[in-house]
Amino acid sequence: MFEFPPLRQFMRVSQILANRLWAEANAGNMSMRVDPSELPEYISICEDVKFGYSFPVLNGDWYLVTATKSRARDMERIPSHTIGLVELTEMGGRIVCRWGAYPPTSEFPAHMSIYSACRESRPEIRAVLHTHPPNLIAMTHLPDMQELHKINLALKSMHPEVPILVPDGVACLEFQVPGSMELGTATGEVLTKIRVAIWPMHGVVSIAEDLDKALDQVEILEKAAMIYMLVRSTGQNPVGLSTKQIMESREFWGVTGDSD
Repeated sequence: MFEFPPLRQFMRVSQILANRLWAEANAGNMSMRVDPSELPEYISICEDVKFGYSFPVLNGDWYLVTATKSRARDMERIPSHTIGLVELTEMGGRIVCRWGAYPPTSEFPAHMSIYSACRESRPEIRAVLHTHPPNLIAMTHLPDMQELHKINLALKSMHPEVPILVPDGVACLEFQVPGSMELGTATGEVLTKIRVAIWPMHGVVSIAEDLDKALDQVEILEKAAMIYMLVRSTGQNPVGLSTKQIMESREFWGVTGDSD
């Protein structure tokens, strides 16, 4: 069986998303940049097609990526039918599928926009995770959560680990058509400075050094959102951690970031 550590991580994280109902049907997608030196020697060329976009700084990169119309719940069971290993060639304008399923998710251009935007300022970023955590999405439907500073304050004041694991807070983009290049470009721009972007009424995008760390960020934010929505469901507004309590936690763990 074709197997190497990044693929095992990819399958494991996808199953977690499926188990939590964060990737319903064929929703959600992931990608991870991999080192060709880690790959088995028997890879071949399955597909070789023009991309339709160009990402010169990504030329020669290899990525594991969710295949279009695939389900997260199937990835551990049939990885070769749900995950693809692709290489970008011709100045990042051509996709060569080296193993697995093709074509990639419709949001693959959005993923590549994010990697491209981060390459110079955050070269350590190797994973993009897009998923649909229900409580985070629910918060974006609340009329009083339409301003960025309000949703950030609500999230980081619900649990002391939010400002530690996500110290720079989240971005919240305007709603745009899922899978569009406009959405990918806008997301890439904000993720050059932070690590999590919320797509209102849609989902969340988390970037990190690997998929486990990207999932860590979503997990704590979704826990905070769940606590917030639970308190709001009682008809009351949450008390929340004070700025002093948040800063004391950060100082104890030596974490810096946005303190607003």
